[in-house]
Amino acid sequence: MLTVLHFLELRSYFSDRETRVAFPVTVEKLTGIWHCTPRYTKIIIRKLCELGWIDWQAGRGRGHTSVLTLLADSEEILLQEVKDKMERGEVNEGMELMHRFGGKSAKNRLMDWLSDGMGFTTQMVSDKLEDTLRFPVYRNIVTLDPALSYYTFDAHIGGQLFNTLVEYDPERRTIKPSIAHSWETSEDGRAWTFHLKKSILFHHGRELTAHDVVFSLDRVRWRPERFESSWMFQDIAQVEALDHKTVHIQLKQANSLFLRFLSTVPASILPEDVVVRRGEAEFSRNPVGTGPFQVTRMQDGICVLEAFPAHFRGRPQLDRVEVLILPDMEPGRLKEPDWTSVFTSYGDPSHGELEAQLSESCGWIDAEMLFACCTLLVFHQWKVGPQNHPAFRRALHHIIDRQQMIADLGGDLVFPARGFRPHHANTGRAEEEALSRAEIQALLQESGYRGEVFRVASNPYHEEDAIWIRDRLESFGIHIEMHVKPVEELMDYEDWEQYDGRLFGNVFTGDEICELEMYLQKNYFLAAFDPQTVEQVKQRTEAIFRERDASRRQELLDELESLMKQTHSILYLVYKKSNTSFHQSVRGVSINTSGWLDFDKIWFHPQAIRP
Repeated sequence: MLTVLHFLELRSYFSDRETRVAFPVTVEKLTGIWHCTPRYTKIIIRKLCELGWIDWQAGRGRGHTSVLTLLADSEEILLQEVKDKMERGEVNEGMELMHRFGGKSAKNRLMDWLSDGMGFTTQMVSDKLEDTLRFPVYRNIVTLDPALSYYTFDAHIGGQLFNTLVEYDPERRTIKPSIAHSWETSEDGRAWTFHLKKSILFHHGRELTAHDVVFSLDRVRWRPERFESSWMFQDIAQVEALDHKTVHIQLKQANSLFLRFLSTVPASILPEDVVVRRGEAEFSRNPVGTGPFQVTRMQDGICVLEAFPAHFRGRPQLDRVEVLILPDMEPGRLKEPDWTSVFTSYGDPSHGELEAQLSESCGWIDAEMLFACCTLLVFHQWKVGPQNHPAFRRALHHIIDRQQMIADLGGDLVFPARGFRPHHANTGRAEEEALSRAEIQALLQESGYRGEVFRVASNPYHEEDAIWIRDRLESFGIHIEMHVKPVEELMDYEDWEQYDGRLFGNVFTGDEICELEMYLQKNYFLAAFDPQTVEQVKQRTEAIFRERDASRRQELLDELESLMKQTHSILYLVYKKSNTSFHQSVRGVSINTSGWLDFDKIWFHPQAIRP
């Protein structure tokens, strides 16, 4: 690597010099380029000569300049080095090298090479056929600790690595067995007993016991300062292991959503011995669960999952999943993989490139899931600033013309947002008619706005939206600063005091738990509300917990959403779509409520794969 780096630095410095044309240079000059001693410079020169990448004629005697000839094609050397790094899993290092030294031609060739390697491949490994699915994501995996999962893709990976006591069937809207094969509850709904399946193994080979269940639930509910999802288990009074395979949970009061909470990713069952031995920080990078896939490699730039042969529901048909993590790459730069691929993207601009293949009826199936993501502008009402006046928030609501935003930006923006649930009839008051510019200016005057800076934080996924909103607000005389920061930095709500609001997206999974977590977790809405709003939210959500009738719970959620809209505490902006494209050779494609593919259900029909 160092030899390659030295040559690339040399070629970059002398970028104006033609290949195979000699030119004078001194050793002292080269020591400045490579930042090393004259002695080490001569060692580098000798190595580059041995490789045939340069020719060096040393000057003889005082005052005689040496002559250097560049022989090798630096683009070929760069591409080979980057490819080698990628194949070793050093994705970040390879991309950094390409960003530093690669021109447009080299970058395009690399993307073509990466595209060819995406999708499904089958190869012989130890005399067996191994099916691998490789795809890129344009976001970092922040954590693999299921109790800390905040972003949708983190939670999706967690769902492949872990299992919960029970599972939720979104189609039938019922709870079904998972780690627990059966359970019973008392008449008052406060006492629950779960019977665990036998011989469920963790990835490291130990059998799961009732003590692991106690550890996993207590770990989350006892530490609300670390685990935002602890609100789901606030009604638990005690969790105890009655024996090796029986768990008893006593609630303080009946909770109609208790089983549903136990089916969420934060309620995943972890091996106590591994978490304690490794520590939570290490566990979040190298987790151990009972899920159909296990992590075999997790580092900057790549995450590799392999099928867990001993999974209690049977081994997945897919052998290996390779996730290339490319957060600095523009989404859509990688071409859609060729046939036999499975590819999921949120508004991938390159999806249009696939339309030609789809129109040829060559075996592609295109599934488009609308309203996968709702973009939100959340105001920090407790903070001194223009945003804590209702008239200012209402003015922004009218300034941000959703239809115009969709027309200007296009792409994956498909519909103005009226709330979380686009398909559900809104029982709240009708939408306000659009206000004139004069009426908007009157609202700003009523709010007492005098040109103060309105500071908003967003992440790279919504940078284009943020720029549009900034320009729109500035056209109405609002001084705004948009701070686009890495997603990891925006997770810490204690740092939010420097901002007046946040722009982000929520992937709505279609059920009441998704809505409740938005209101009750500090890293979503709760830390933005003023005390009065916090109290109203708590009262309404408490009523939801106690309500047995699902339709009545939905009405209470409608009332909560109406409160947000009436006070303009949250501005619902636009819905974004998700596209999933796959070839007819792919069977068992199951797109979950977050818009991702469940890897354990995928298999490939060999007769449908063309040579």
